Amino acid sequence: MPVDVVFLSDDLMFAPRVSGAVLSAGWTLREVGTPAAAIASTETDTPRLLIVDLETTSLNIQELLSDLPPTDKPSVLAFGPHVHHERLEAAREAGCNMVVSRGRFSSDLPSLLSEILTPPS
Repeated sequence: MPVDVVFLSDDLMFAPRVSGAVLSAGWTLREVGTPAAAIASTETDTPRLLIVDLETTSLNIQELLSDLPPTDKPSVLAFGPHVHHERLEAAREAGCNMVVSRGRFSSDLPSLLSEILTPPS
């Protein structure tokens, strides 16, 4: 079954918040904990959106984005702590469609999802 959103994070405490927002908006979700699992999921599930926690262990955002499938590439929403300017800027430079602070991501997740995804049919 196709998945609308893949969420890459190894923060188990934060995942329920993301899951709740995605599912309540009517989209399907797959949670993954490693960059390799995110790539595998984008190849098999062809999601419309990949959400990336920039604090994920062993994440290199440039490598992740370059390893995405060349066709049916999902939009990418990345977030991280506002004090990690380098990570946020690296995500922008790597080509993420949207990069926001963790605070904005937490407080505005439903509106961010609607900005980047069209409603499910």
